[in-house]
Amino acid sequence: MSNSTTVSWGQFEEQAPELAERIRLRFESHLHVVMATLRRDGSPRLSGMEAPIRDGHLWLGMMPDSLKVADLQRDPRFALYSSPDTEELLFGDARIDGRAVPATTAEVDLFAVGHRTHIDDPHNAMVLFTARISRTTLTRVDGQELLFESWTPIDGLQEIRRN
Repeated sequence: MSNSTTVSWGQFEEQAPELAERIRLRFESHLHVVMATLRRDGSPRLSGMEAPIRDGHLWLGMMPDSLKVADLQRDPRFALYSSPDTEELLFGDARIDGRAVPATTAEVDLFAVGHRTHIDDPHNAMVLFTARISRTTLTRVDGQELLFESWTPIDGLQEIRRN
């Protein structure tokens, strides 16, 4: 997948504002999300983490020696999962697929402004990535149906209903 088929959070928000807002609410409903990366042997690794959305970016910050950093440096593909509030999925279960791109110096500076983590502090160092989004999905119950709302930069917004 090339960068031409991925977008920043801000670009996703511009292209699908209503879905972006619902997905943002799902991710902000809990402090932590679950990130899936690929281990060296190709099997999945699931890790809890924070993934704030602000300044037009979905940020992925990790401890330098974490295994998920090694996974992303080897293969930048990831998936992020929100935490469902209820088994009825009234507000939905959100997923974001994409590629992690190491943050530039300017992005690191932008992230550091007003953020509670001080990346300049050697005792609290982190590796910072920005997410390039290839697909978003919100799955929720709508009446008697399961509603899948997905968006990609190529196909745009699509809905699938199942009962």
